[in-house]
Amino acid sequence: MVPIINGIEAREYRLSYDKIIKNTLSQSNEMTIRFVNGLFGDDIPLDAGVAWLDKESVNDKHAGFIADFYPQIAGRMYHIEVEQDDNGDMAVRVFKYTVGGAILHGMSATDAELSVTFPQPCVIFLKSGEHTPKSLKWNINFFDGQKVTLQIPTIRLAEMSVEEIAGRNLLPIGQFYMRTFEPLTKNKVEGFRAAAASLLTALKNAVDQKTVPYHIGMQMQETIRMTVENTVSRSGKEVDLFMEANIVETLPWIDFGEVLAKLEERSKAEGKEEGIAEGIAKRDMEIAIKAFNRMAKGVSPAVISQSLLDLGIPENIIEAARVQVEAELAQNKKRNVPAQER
Repeated sequence: MVPIINGIEAREYRLSYDKIIKNTLSQSNEMTIRFVNGLFGDDIPLDAGVAWLDKESVNDKHAGFIADFYPQIAGRMYHIEVEQDDNGDMAVRVFKYTVGGAILHGMSATDAELSVTFPQPCVIFLKSGEHTPKSLKWNINFFDGQKVTLQIPTIRLAEMSVEEIAGRNLLPIGQFYMRTFEPLTKNKVEGFRAAAASLLTALKNAVDQKTVPYHIGMQMQETIRMTVENTVSRSGKEVDLFMEANIVETLPWIDFGEVLAKLEERSKAEGKEEGIAEGIAKRDMEIAIKAFNRMAKGVSPAVISQSLLDLGIPENIIEAARVQVEAELAQNKKRNVPAQER
């Protein structure tokens, strides 16, 4: 039976969180790099190369499942694993491997000593319950009896603010933020509503600033909407008795038609500015070439360069014009030499 809240059906959606995260990241290399930088505090250039390697098959059953996928960024491999159990609790484990993706490196059959680098992990708890650990400790037991204990960096989404999520470019996991309010009670309603509004505002700002592509922003908003509706529908009668208006319908959902119009207007303005800059550069180049053509009459290139600098022509354009004219003059001179003198 579908719950009714303030006369509106609160639907329950089956969300495949691993597929959502994979789909979100794989559509934008730049956003994936921002996400990884935000997790590990790295500074990978946003134009670095990204390749998506094969991922394990995904179990579509509603029972617990694990799915893995592997982005390779700037020669370094990352392993992203999303786990969801029967209670709906979720964790994302991300492993950062060495450059090239290999744990063993520089290995040959005759080496007496090898260097082994353990991947750097980070664990994100998307939803925290009573059994969710505050910190993680991994005890690694080696075959020769040695033991190593690692303290694993963890992120608890429930303990982050929307501002921190957006500031660290973690919106690919932040789109599930509203689940951290489960179970939703009457005492949480206003905080839930405020957080949802803040999350939508942060998403809109990210789209406006182009840190989240427009089409991915639309997908994220749909995930947020379904997550909000799921959380409300699971709240039961307690919230229904105390809500003054339907939470879902009163949130500031983004009008992506309006956002697209503004982005297109900005792109046209940027294109116009770029066109103006290109026009100025073309004009400067024409002036410089005309000036350097005087070298054919014996005028010193140094004198011409100085006069162009005095006119405000950029040095790179002056140099390019000089090289071009000198090449043309040399070619003309070669053509004018009789064949027997060549």
